[in-house]
Amino acid sequence: MKIRILIPALMLILCLAAAASAAESAPSSPEGECSAIPWGAPISAVEEITYSHTVAGVRFYTVKKTEPCWIFQIQGANVTYGFSRGKLYSVLVEVDKAQDVKQVVATLMDSYGLPDHKQSDGWDEYRWETDDLKIKLKSQFATDRIKIGMYYKPLMSGE
Repeated sequence: MKIRILIPALMLILCLAAAASAAESAPSSPEGECSAIPWGAPISAVEEITYSHTVAGVRFYTVKKTEPCWIFQIQGANVTYGFSRGKLYSVLVEVDKAQDVKQVVATLMDSYGLPDHKQSDGWDEYRWETDDLKIKLKSQFATDRIKIGMYYKPLMSGE
């Protein structure tokens, strides 16, 4: 029982230490200096896009011409873009063997503050929320897998 409490506490301490050391190297904003697709941009504005799948009315695509920015530049990351009602609604990133899970969490903490944290089914889950974005990072310590989802709130169902 003590280990179940100790592990999240140690992870949070490590994340805070990593955030402090990463603060100087992290970009000042999520957009950074890149040609990212702006939130809410119409799908017609995106070049070299390939359909992947649809989930709950959101159509997901891979984009060849746009370089992933900021945390999405993780080596080996699989980035997909979700469009709801024809506009950019979500960016999903999956990494099977992430070498920088702590750095990614630290970068998100630097930009969005301390997350809500919980553990579920072998995954650590971190959540942030701003006026326009919901961000969720799931990390599986045993396999170094991470999943990151960013969602543009103005396009969420019911809003």
